Amino acid sequence: MERLFRFFSGKKAKINATANETAPERVEETPVNVQNAHALMCEALLDKEFYLKQYPDIQAAGVDPLQHYIDAGHGEGRYPLNLRSADAMKRVSLALEHNSSDQMALTLHIILELESGTHERISAAATLYSDALPDSTPATSLAGYFEQAASFLFGCWIRYESTISIDEIKALTAKLLSFFPESQVLSAIYADLLFEAGEISLAEQEFARNPELHGLQPELESICRSAKNQILDAKAVNTAPPSETRLLLLDSAFPSKISSFRYGEFSTYMTSIKDSSVQTRPDAKLFSFGEQSALSNQVDDFCKANDISKERLRRFDRNHIGNPKVAYCVFLNLADIFFTQIGVPSADHLVFTLYPGGGFAPNYPRSDESLRRLCDNPKVKKIITTQITSYRYLIDKGFCGPERIVHIFGGIIPELYSEMPPLPRSINHSAINVCFVAQRYSAIGAEKGYDVFADVIKAFSNNPSINFHVVGGFDATIIDLGDARNVTFYGTRPATFFPDFYASMDVILSPNIQHSALDPAYPESFDGFPTTCVVEAGLQGVAMLLTDFQSMNQNLDGSRIFAPEEMEIINRDYAMICARLQYYMDNREELYQLGQSGRQAILREFSFERQMVPRIKLLESYLDT
Repeated sequence: MERLFRFFSGKKAKINATANETAPERVEETPVNVQNAHALMCEALLDKEFYLKQYPDIQAAGVDPLQHYIDAGHGEGRYPLNLRSADAMKRVSLALEHNSSDQMALTLHIILELESGTHERISAAATLYSDALPDSTPATSLAGYFEQAASFLFGCWIRYESTISIDEIKALTAKLLSFFPESQVLSAIYADLLFEAGEISLAEQEFARNPELHGLQPELESICRSAKNQILDAKAVNTAPPSETRLLLLDSAFPSKISSFRYGEFSTYMTSIKDSSVQTRPDAKLFSFGEQSALSNQVDDFCKANDISKERLRRFDRNHIGNPKVAYCVFLNLADIFFTQIGVPSADHLVFTLYPGGGFAPNYPRSDESLRRLCDNPKVKKIITTQITSYRYLIDKGFCGPERIVHIFGGIIPELYSEMPPLPRSINHSAINVCFVAQRYSAIGAEKGYDVFADVIKAFSNNPSINFHVVGGFDATIIDLGDARNVTFYGTRPATFFPDFYASMDVILSPNIQHSALDPAYPESFDGFPTTCVVEAGLQGVAMLLTDFQSMNQNLDGSRIFAPEEMEIINRDYAMICARLQYYMDNREELYQLGQSGRQAILREFSFERQMVPRIKLLESYLDT
């Protein structure tokens, strides 16, 4: 909203014809007759110091600034105060008490409301504009300020920073567009909101008003181009009416394999529950994480591989979702969008899995508001939790009782559900291979533990008995590793890369920690235990060394999930980690046994019977209700 004030705090008006060119030594202030509404209104608005600084011609003329503003400045459209000042709203409000129809005071009031950045006050500004200023000359200059306010609200929603629903923001933007129908910015934002809300045909129509996306800032233009491309992809996918199934599965990644656990979970539902269908709202970040195929190609590949009709797998379109009885999704953000903001009107039973991440951050207002709205919805019948931290938070904070929660520790690892035998592994008697696998979401990835991993690399720099391997958004420039040559960076890789990669690793090191523990300014989000990367490595017999600062290695009854001989719990002390790695370098048999015991534990805890069977039974129970 910074740009809202450029005009009012920096722009120079034309020199008043009544101002003298010769400056006196000092400014004489004369008594002013303020016994009328106009004079009182001007007196309330005027910041004399600002006025003289803003308009040197008044200073040079040596006239009284208040008298000048009353007699001439107000009529000329000169601006009386700095809207950055702490008392700006107080001055404007007092001025409107004296003259509630003054265009200057109304214009300043509208801009102050727009600057607030809140949906409520921007809506108030729109109402004030439509009631008081629609035909006035100064009002035409407000189009840019309304555009910036709409951009701000849209940006907050895109970043999951707003608790206002997309339909509320969409309705407000439509109202602003009715004021300024020629605004390319408001039209683009409105089209984007229609698209994000799943109104594909209407979004396409709105984008057609400015097909070349003229007049947009680069960031907004990029968002619009992505939306337009996805609309074309949606039309290629949604070639037939939706399948009338009773279970509707909603997601933002499937059928992409970039999110392997969601691919495994949703493909299992599709093949196990014939009365099911998927509508997906692809996250644009999939492509930055390595997805290379368009949605239409992903759908074709999945349907052919699993002998499933394409009517059962569509791009999400809120106007064509059929009449499902049960709807299911994963992650808090998606539950908030699909169940609260957009809604599935025909569904009597809503179920979602509250995985770590995905908008869930304990004690964060945006997260808590989303949870509260979902838990207040009587159609939300069950919440599946996968970590004891999530389970306790729901109950301890009063969101819901235990009767609405199904706790299934862990997550979905699709590799466990195939018939492929494990890759062969033997005791490694040469240099051991230690890997670190994570996406980078911050400058050095400290919350993922890369800072600690880097210290371990430097401690064993060029040691012939140990090699290090880094997969994800990291390279040698993130943290200076000196002249270490026993480290390899792979960048971001697709899911197909990892089975063979882990087969050559001996240890996976995961010294992750809540970002909020490093910087209290961050929400209290947390990774699952173990992380998906650790589980996938453990499945290949890689020894697991990981942190557990949230004490999540326990069942609801307090018993331990993984024993010490199955995985080693570490802290972020790199010296301690180095000592453990040195121990295993000297005791290869114990390292091998740790990996093999860990593999059996992963097979036990993440088996189809423990993970998918209870989920399938839960959803089927509501289909039978």
